[in-house]
Amino acid sequence: MGIFKRFSDIISANLNDLTEGFEDPERMLRQAVREMEETITEVTNQTAKAMANEKTLSRELERNSTHRQQWQERAEKAVKSGDDDIARKALARKNEHEKLVTALEDQLETAKEASQNLRHQLAAMKAKLAEAKRNLATLSARKRAADFRKKIETQAAGMTPAADDDAFAKFDRMKAKVEQAEAEAAAMAELRGEEPCTAEVDSDIPEEDLDLSVELADLKKRLGK
Repeated sequence: MGIFKRFSDIISANLNDLTEGFEDPERMLRQAVREMEETITEVTNQTAKAMANEKTLSRELERNSTHRQQWQERAEKAVKSGDDDIARKALARKNEHEKLVTALEDQLETAKEASQNLRHQLAAMKAKLAEAKRNLATLSARKRAADFRKKIETQAAGMTPAADDDAFAKFDRMKAKVEQAEAEAAAMAELRGEEPCTAEVDSDIPEEDLDLSVELADLKKRLGK
């Protein structure tokens, strides 16, 4: 890409557009800033050369203008002295410098225009770079804030379920322990042969005799005895 193409691209760049649609807009903007700085360095060198060329042409124009005037004065002096041969030679030299002056004036005008355009574009690019750096600072601050919020929210989201799980797990463990203790107590009672209290009343009467007594009582009732 040519340097003048980069001038146009950077000066006309919309910095918001540069960051939209990218996964990492901060990185994109940093890259743009680096490219701007590199291009501005090139432009500064080009501008310095253009300004130096303008100064050189200006000095050369001034020197040839002085020589033109000097040879003009010599020709006039020779004419006054009646020395036409010297007057002709002086006029020839004056004409040489006249041609150089005309050419240098055109070159200097072009050099001034180029130098001025470069200075204007350099100023515009520096302004755009300053804008990009401000945007980068703002974007970086926003990104840091967003990352911090995301970290806090992620930690909060990660901690809450874990805390709840711990609470329920503790409850389940306690419940299991209680149930296990109850089951063990019942098993020990069964092993000791413990029976309900109601069984103790007739513990000394055989089961077979109890059945006969009931049957006998029923029979007596039917017979009215």
